[in-house]
Amino acid sequence: MTLFRPRALSRLPLVVALSLALSACTTSDAPVPPADALPEASAPAIRAHVEFLADDLLEGRLSGTRGYDIAAGYVASEFAQIGLRPGAAEGSWMQPVALVESLSLLPASRLVLRPASGPDVTMAPGKDFLPVASIDQAKVLAEAPLVFAGFGVSAPDHGHDDLAGIDVKGKVVVVFSGAPSKFPPEVRAHYSAGLTKTQALVDRGAVGILQIQTREDQQRTPWERLVQQSWRSRMAWANDEGVPNGAWPQLAIRASISPDSASVLFAGAPKTLDDAYAAAEAGTPQAFELPMTVEQERHSMIRQRQSANVVGVLEGTDPALKNEYVVISAHLDHVGKGAPIGGDAIYNGAFDNASGIAVMLEAARLLAASPAKPRRSVIFLAVTAEESGLQGADYFVQHPTVPREAIVANINIDMPVALAPLADITAFGAENSTLGAVVERAAAAEGVAVTPDSKPEEVIFVRSDQYAFVRAGIPALYIDEGMRSTDPTQDQAARVEAFRKERYHQPGDDLSQAIEWPSLAMLARLNARVINEVANNEARPSWHPGNFFGETFAKPAEAPPATTP
Repeated sequence: MTLFRPRALSRLPLVVALSLALSACTTSDAPVPPADALPEASAPAIRAHVEFLADDLLEGRLSGTRGYDIAAGYVASEFAQIGLRPGAAEGSWMQPVALVESLSLLPASRLVLRPASGPDVTMAPGKDFLPVASIDQAKVLAEAPLVFAGFGVSAPDHGHDDLAGIDVKGKVVVVFSGAPSKFPPEVRAHYSAGLTKTQALVDRGAVGILQIQTREDQQRTPWERLVQQSWRSRMAWANDEGVPNGAWPQLAIRASISPDSASVLFAGAPKTLDDAYAAAEAGTPQAFELPMTVEQERHSMIRQRQSANVVGVLEGTDPALKNEYVVISAHLDHVGKGAPIGGDAIYNGAFDNASGIAVMLEAARLLAASPAKPRRSVIFLAVTAEESGLQGADYFVQHPTVPREAIVANINIDMPVALAPLADITAFGAENSTLGAVVERAAAAEGVAVTPDSKPEEVIFVRSDQYAFVRAGIPALYIDEGMRSTDPTQDQAARVEAFRKERYHQPGDDLSQAIEWPSLAMLARLNARVINEVANNEARPSWHPGNFFGETFAKPAEAPPATTP
């Protein structure tokens, strides 16, 4: 592993040399600029970015590896050539992020169920269960009684509380993935998030979590796919003392249980697994004791890694508003090298998320080259460790390079899968704040429609970097591809579905795909329009009155002191 040296990479001549070697209306009453106020977006430029970032040379851009470091240097050099200024501390492009990486040693793991009556049941790792790697302890051995608690969701304000009337203190809680389908989409997304669910159980004294996929989630991600991806490590950002964020050492027992083996957990219980599935699908809160204990032994290989977020700033023109910031983010990492499929072990991440970084870079170029510069400043943020649970974005939000209260909005770009000429886009989270109307105007100017989330059950809004900003009370959304094509002979929706089943987080997400480069260029220009309007409007974006995320997070905890770039 090559250790990351952010100060060295911040030296402009070195970064530019690396890049050259490796790559051959501004007023609030007119928020959307006329078509000629922004330059034309360049599909060839976007293609060049993706071809570099998804090349085998970068070995899948795993955070904390040489491949990621090369990608970070490339993005910094592009920021410099565009005309941005370094946005991290001491004139650096790089915001260092210390990471703790943990890999589950599957063959050494044990999980034994001990029913109140009858023989012990020993479950097989990789077949019956997948342990969750410990981020802070190389070996964990524990035993505790079991309880079942539906989805593990406590949301009495929304008519559902699986944890009411059951004591989980000192217990291992068996829960289903996800959250009730009766919830509004934004509420379902929040309560499905692992962070939300885990914190609620830890706060009540749970000592472990065993998760079972709902039948809906099994259709979307079969157990075999989870086993196939079990080689992937887990990461968390660490503080100055090396303590990983979100370690939850209280949870000594953690695993996913296969659907084919989960019924044994319900032996002798008041309900069968099928009964529990049915209640979950009906949205009925449920909780009861499971008459057995579980013993688990987890072994994890833990190591330290160094990575960085790449931060560039386009300074605003308004003497007052330039001290406020719009953050446009995209994750630079992918999952690296892993289990070979068809002889290919490099998971290139062309769509996920080389395409998003390329769109962000082109949007930055358009805004920097526009004769009408934004009034507010714009931060372009390429984050690390998104694939490990939004770690880089969360680190930036918790350790912002500008005062956190000065960040007015986040626009995120993640995995725009353009496989046909796009007729529409989807803006996840648009319904939550005034940002939605901005997207509508930008899309109209680009001649595309805005289509609502077609699969709210996938709770995509909490699965990408904008959610780190949302949790800090900052209005945010995530602009992605739509499912309609301007060419009736090309089925964008079917192609995206095939991508998700056959190439997503696979070696096949590479440059062999028929990528629709002009549509990615359109997305770059659309994002530039959105950023421009938000940066020029006198008023900050705001949550809609009564919005769930606004009411839940609009008063964030006081931010740590910012490091002045």
